[in-house]
Amino acid sequence: MMILKYFIPGNLISLHMTIINSVVIVELYYRFLTTLSIGPSYIFLLRARVMKEGEERIESYFYTNYE
Repeated sequence: MMILKYFIPGNLISLHMTIINSVVIVELYYRFLTTLSIGPSYIFLLRARVMKEGEERIESYFYTNYE
């Protein structure tokens, strides 16, 4: 009986919003899970790449300013 109260025309908008909110929350949850599933090896790879780019910038700075 409780489900039937949502089918009153005034409550159809409320039912629709409840369904949409549930879908959005589930989508955000699964996107968060897939973001965390990158894994430590990929994080270390990104870290190494960023550190290498930083070293290259420092080397180019010293070569251009101190030669």
